[in-house]
Amino acid sequence: MIEIHSGDSVVVGIDGSTAAVYAAHWAVDEAISREVPLRLVSCVRRSAESDHMAMEYARTCLRAAHAAIETTAPQVKIETAVVTGDPTVALIKESRDAALVCVGSVGIGRFAKSLLGSTAAGVAESAPCPVAVIRSYSPRRPTTDGAIMVEVNDWEENHDVLAAAVAEAKLRARPIVAVGVCPPETGVTAWQELRRRTSVWRDLHPDVEITAAPVTTSVVDYLQNTHEPISLVVVGVHSARDLPAIIGSHADTNRDHPSVLIARA
Repeated sequence: MIEIHSGDSVVVGIDGSTAAVYAAHWAVDEAISREVPLRLVSCVRRSAESDHMAMEYARTCLRAAHAAIETTAPQVKIETAVVTGDPTVALIKESRDAALVCVGSVGIGRFAKSLLGSTAAGVAESAPCPVAVIRSYSPRRPTTDGAIMVEVNDWEENHDVLAAAVAEAKLRARPIVAVGVCPPETGVTAWQELRRRTSVWRDLHPDVEITAAPVTTSVVDYLQNTHEPISLVVVGVHSARDLPAIIGSHADTNRDHPSVLIARA
């Protein structure tokens, strides 16, 4: 059995955007599979006493998200909370007791963290639990429906990254593409090791389709050049810095960029 990160709830940041509600819908299966509540959290930067309008807006956003989830997934238990302070700090605090934190994104703007924001990037890099940044699109664009891509490398955390990818593949009935960087100077050695590690996971989980994919440069380059539809990229915390390149820009209408799961032990 694949072990997944334990916690009291699956937390979703709610800010009134369609992307946040989309992330909440994605997180439903995560909460149900762990048998924990789906916790919808909205943040106001100042106290209720000093900003009644912001507090009421946060509550309205939570009510709308709660209603949207309850309509499509009545079996999941839903909690809501309004917290005060910087959204990044607030979600990192929530993550200490969470199994997973989910935030929504329609892409990162040209000036880096403005839309996905410093919030998602900061949470992805600093939260002690796994973080999912869920990519959503305009209503006129279809949602990416493809494989789960996982990064294979020599970091100590990589076993947990691969385990998280397998758990997602089982949960969402998707195949896995295991991408490893195999520089030309290593000859066939790196490619043989990638195939060996992929084979081990395939033997452990014969119900999951796992394909090895070598790349000479980087995982980001693989994503930019592959014709394989990818719906979710699973990486370790060391690759959180690549989040903007994987998620893509909200102005990029040429590619369907995937969501990203930053796995942790």
